[in-house]
Amino acid sequence: MEFCSLGSGSSGNAFIVKNNQTLLMVDCGFGLKETIDRLERYQIHPSKITAILLTHEHEDHIKGAFILANKFQIPIYLSYGTYQMSHKKINDGYKIKFELINNFDSFMIDNISVSPMPVPHDAREPLQYRFDYKDKSIAIITDLGKITKHVVQKLSRINLLVLEFNHDEEMLRDSDYPASLKKRINGEYGHLENKESLKLLASISHSDLAWVIAAHLSEKNNKIELVKKMIFEIVDKHKSNVGVIDQDLGLEWIST
Repeated sequence: MEFCSLGSGSSGNAFIVKNNQTLLMVDCGFGLKETIDRLERYQIHPSKITAILLTHEHEDHIKGAFILANKFQIPIYLSYGTYQMSHKKINDGYKIKFELINNFDSFMIDNISVSPMPVPHDAREPLQYRFDYKDKSIAIITDLGKITKHVVQKLSRINLLVLEFNHDEEMLRDSDYPASLKKRINGEYGHLENKESLKLLASISHSDLAWVIAAHLSEKNNKIELVKKMIFEIVDKHKSNVGVIDQDLGLEWIST
């Protein structure tokens, strides 16, 4: 399988997982034109997208999803809660095939197995996803306030992990954000702080983990080099590769 990202952060998120037959987009947090332009960087025409999977209803994850799906006749997979909360974004004239996900049941999209993972986040029914094809696996885990046993179990023997490293606790504390926003971000239904992300990584690090990709970094309350250094300290013994998704540039194709 292969992975790339169109960008990740508070201004928009979109990820791509594909194999030789199937191309899946996880979230579409950029407007229609920007999404098409970003897809073009990676030689992807929207008509080639097999399906869009949505994690939750926040704007930085769904901004362009419905207009893209309608324009190019792409089915959308999402939880019922996400569908309910996104409904105001769905134009009455749109003709989109919606597939509602049972949160704990794996399912197939063409030849890729998809395993949804419910996570604690301040959304109606948020999910993250693991993808399996033959003996390879990719998981995308962002937008959660704390680590759960279920998430750890679902990440067993993963080959490529995209993991949220949202903020540094001290940088957030000293930032000019309002107290209410700081509380939301750092709460159990907010976003993962660097050290919490490391705890998850330490619990699943193994010799088959070929790539660890940091995602959803705060532009104001985190630093790329800090995150890379912290990850290397955990995965260095297994020689895992480390990457960070840029908000504007995304991340080039990676094979696993």
